[in-house]
Amino acid sequence: MRAWTFFLLIAALPAQTQTGEVTTRDETPTFQSSVNLVRVPVVIRDKQGHAVGSFQKEDFQLTDHGKPQEIAQFAIEGSAVPKPAQPAKPAAAASKMVVPTRFVAFVFDDIHLNTGDLANARVAALKHIEQGIAPQERVALLTLSGSVSLEFTNDAAKFREMLMKIAPVPPRVHFPPASFYVADQFMRSPGDESLGCQGYQGGCPVTCDQRMPPALLMQAWVTIDCELSCSTASDAAPIARATLRAVFNEGESETSNAFRTLNNVVRLLGSMPGDRVMILVSPGMYLPDTLQRNLSESIDRATRSGVIINVLDARGVYTVDPGGQLQGCNLSSVLTQQQVEQYKHFEVAAQGLILGDLASSTGGTALAQNDFLAEFNRLANPPDFVYYLGFYPTDLKPDGKFHDIKVTLANGKGLSVQARKGYWAPSHVEDAAAASAREISEAVFSHDELRDLPIDIDTQFYKTTLAGAKLRITAHLDIRLLHLRKQDDRNRNDVTLVCALFDSNGNYLKGTEKVVELRLKDENVEHHRDLGLTMNTDFDVKSGAYMIRVVARDAEGQQMATANDTVEIP
Repeated sequence: MRAWTFFLLIAALPAQTQTGEVTTRDETPTFQSSVNLVRVPVVIRDKQGHAVGSFQKEDFQLTDHGKPQEIAQFAIEGSAVPKPAQPAKPAAAASKMVVPTRFVAFVFDDIHLNTGDLANARVAALKHIEQGIAPQERVALLTLSGSVSLEFTNDAAKFREMLMKIAPVPPRVHFPPASFYVADQFMRSPGDESLGCQGYQGGCPVTCDQRMPPALLMQAWVTIDCELSCSTASDAAPIARATLRAVFNEGESETSNAFRTLNNVVRLLGSMPGDRVMILVSPGMYLPDTLQRNLSESIDRATRSGVIINVLDARGVYTVDPGGQLQGCNLSSVLTQQQVEQYKHFEVAAQGLILGDLASSTGGTALAQNDFLAEFNRLANPPDFVYYLGFYPTDLKPDGKFHDIKVTLANGKGLSVQARKGYWAPSHVEDAAAASAREISEAVFSHDELRDLPIDIDTQFYKTTLAGAKLRITAHLDIRLLHLRKQDDRNRNDVTLVCALFDSNGNYLKGTEKVVELRLKDENVEHHRDLGLTMNTDFDVKSGAYMIRVVARDAEGQQMATANDTVEIP
């Protein structure tokens, strides 16, 4: 989908534009991600369930595989955290534009939702939107199947129109029926293919070899009750095996596609310059061991992008049918009924765990009540306080293995700690260029202001046509605190400057990247420090309101500077 890939730009060959002690070249921005820095969202709650925001970096203890880690980055965010004040503009230059600062993506799991659960959730979502979209808020609507997609907007009528188009994806029907959970249990331990069932002298009663794996044994009895007779009982095990394999392959494919879409939605949210909240409406989904890394990748991408995933369990307060029956079948054996019911309980619990992991690992909340409107109202806002702990794992090997994380408080009596449970190590080592591109990418699509180096931006425009204009953005970077590395007879550093343009809904439009190579002679260092760096970027734009984001990063000290601005073209 265009909205999910608009910020994945292709690298181009650099074009040299100047020579001398200060050289500038243009490059195309390349945005990518990595896991060298592990970001851990943490929510601390008191006994009443209220988020607590009074802790500092030294109050936290973090371990990776049981080994204490140094917390390299610490930040606290959330709806109750005061936002930094923006510098005042002169009255003549002040913009009437209300800059969106909160982006909420409503994501409906149409792959797993049934008609009744979807209808209930849709009614509540409509009522929530009818309460109004705040001026600083934008909402998007997407489905995991990809059938419905609405980019970020403040148009409630359009949201309502697209919401009515969501429908459950018809499930594939198997008879006798089998669940993805049972199929996965079988695939983990398929057992001896020669084991099966048979009737006594071709008739009743039927016996099945108890050495068969439990999931296969249950499915064989289900097959006999649903489809076979005593005389054909020998066909039960082969039919059960074929059914379970087919259900597993279909379920694995559906779930893999669902998480691929989920990652794309996280990418979309991560490109928005402000608070980013996803509300996933789902009855839960089962994730086999073969796809556990998909879950971790979604969590890692969300934590690195500052995306909070809130979850609404569309089943509400849910109970398993105690009868242990299957649609279209009359199970005659009490033991088989009990086994069916037991597997249903296991499946429901496993589905809920996936939803809980997505929420708890990203600083979000998972709700499973029956008042869906109240839940939407609560989930549309980020938590009052979310701590972000960042650490660089010591002695991390690029082996692609999973690492357990544990976060505790030095004095946390009476408090609960909600934190990410772990991460997957990278399978390769990130080089310096990739690290720089990643950090710049994350800064471009954030709204936070970083001031390692002082930076100012100014905008000017002139009309070129009735509906078009040339927009010039001038950025001035103070480099008096910039580190310079002495090599030969020059003082060196490279400064990368990215200028990004967003529309009034926060959607990325275009951007430029320039690299300034400093190769200063000793006698000219102070002169250039006093001058600073001034860069101009020109965009051809149409009439409308725009947001501007400028990011600077130096190669030697890895210092960052960012600035935001808005402009309206009449």
